[in-house]
Amino acid sequence: MTMAGVPDAAALRGRWKWFFAIGLAFTVLGVIALGNLIATTLITTLIVGMLLLVAGVVQVFGVFASGGSAGSKILGLLLGILYVLVGFDILANPIGGAITLTIVVAIYLIAGGLLRVISAFTGAGGGHRILLLVTGVVNVLLGIWLWSGIPVSGLAIGLFVGIDLVMAGVTWMVMAWAVRGADKAAVGAA
Repeated sequence: MTMAGVPDAAALRGRWKWFFAIGLAFTVLGVIALGNLIATTLITTLIVGMLLLVAGVVQVFGVFASGGSAGSKILGLLLGILYVLVGFDILANPIGGAITLTIVVAIYLIAGGLLRVISAFTGAGGGHRILLLVTGVVNVLLGIWLWSGIPVSGLAIGLFVGIDLVMAGVTWMVMAWAVRGADKAAVGAA
């Protein structure tokens, strides 16, 4: 291990098979997710609902366990209750929750994309104006596509999760081959 907590090359030698297995597992899960977008969307929505529910309960207990002004405690309590209510709502109606999450993602993409486009034209992005402009336009177009296709575009959640799993798997496998190559080079140098 290095001072930064990152394993050095010696610590990675011989572990490339584990990295490859993790990558293969992620890739297989991603392909399965892409093969059944409805189930992937509903499972993802249920997980988000459970996480919101747990976060709300933790938030409510955290309000009573922490100090602070009465106003901050009331705000924290209201936020915790809101998390719990939204979590219950999503768990009670996962299809409606998927549509709601799709709307939230669409708004996020449109707003974030517009901010990137504005940053590209105002010079706030430094020397990366073209990159900001392109990613901003792509985000706005994706947001509009999601918004205009609701409720069918609710399946985009499953699509995004599947693509992300495949990409994570490929990344792990590429890293495994890189570590394997470094391992072979180290053995050859010895």
